[in-house]
Amino acid sequence: MNIERIVTFFQDGALFNNLSTDELSQLAQISRERKFERGQIIFYEGDLGGSLYIIVMGSVKIVMMADDGREHILGLLHQGDFFGEVSLIDGQPRSATAIALDNVNVIMISREDFIRLLRENPDMSLKIMVTLCQRLRRTDKHVESLAFLSAPGRVAQVLLNLAESHAPGQDKEIMLPHKITRQEFASIAGTSRETLTRVLMDFQDEELIKLEKNKIYIYERSRLRTKVV
Repeated sequence: MNIERIVTFFQDGALFNNLSTDELSQLAQISRERKFERGQIIFYEGDLGGSLYIIVMGSVKIVMMADDGREHILGLLHQGDFFGEVSLIDGQPRSATAIALDNVNVIMISREDFIRLLRENPDMSLKIMVTLCQRLRRTDKHVESLAFLSAPGRVAQVLLNLAESHAPGQDKEIMLPHKITRQEFASIAGTSRETLTRVLMDFQDEELIKLEKNKIYIYERSRLRTKVV
């Protein structure tokens, strides 16, 4: 991917889309591409943070591992999403593990190059901080939903989050392609696999969703939103 294509990709993404073309060009010049195969660990929790990753193709799950080996999924990321930004800025060890769900292409920016560029461009620093604050607010909302919503409410919220990621602004006939297992889905929703299956079947009986292999169809997002209680 040449400089111009990287700039265009950044303009369409979530992290740098408020930067000027000149600022994006400077970022593109310190970027490099890397590929990961399905199931490959991109980095482990506790690794020293050295790079920011922006997904060009594929999906990545971010997980934390319990002492007994169980994993809690913090998020599923897709094209245009970014991860590794906290360790990139503070230089501390990674707070979670990143795993490629399928063949993944990413753009990487090293911490050393990134910090140098921000020091030279303080206006750029402020713009990126705004985006990171928005990301933090979304994380806070997810934690709040796990703490206070019912099991159906948590499952509905996860589906709505996926809908916003795949079809922002669309209300009806939303198709959600996914390659995660029911156990992984349950982990995101903070419930058991059995409870997740029951809730999904209830939603299907109520004609809120339709379940197919590797796909979930949401008939009407506004109706599904009434389950977020």
